[in-house]
Amino acid sequence: MLVFLDFDGVLHPFRERHSRPFCDLPRFESVMRCAAAASIVVASSQREGRTLAELRAPFAADIAARIVGATPVLPIASAADLDGSRHREILAYLDTHPAREWIAVDDDATLYAPGLANLLLCDDGFGPREAARLAGRLAGIVE
Repeated sequence: MLVFLDFDGVLHPFRERHSRPFCDLPRFESVMRCAAAASIVVASSQREGRTLAELRAPFAADIAARIVGATPVLPIASAADLDGSRHREILAYLDTHPAREWIAVDDDATLYAPGLANLLLCDDGFGPREAARLAGRLAGIVE
């Protein structure tokens, strides 16, 4: 299982990205520790201009070791290209790194195809509800 992870709006509420960065990271890491076979791919805009080591830095060592890459940055020619753009980046990653099972953890549904079953939508942070939903998905429980 691959977990495609956004940062802003997931690992911290979007409005608190500067005042409380990564405040929800411990809850996310706790869920990931219960799913040892799952790997993480960074799908956040924070991947742009950063190395994999820099992206791993906020994570605990055991979780950082499971971050296997980042999605490619695809060109955006106009505002209309934004809709579904993160989903297209994930599909481009999967073209070169096939995986049977994957889930995207993000706070912006417009960046994905409408009704995408692989999207776990966060409500401005990774709270207890999101943690329970991700834990269920990683355990193979369909919502």
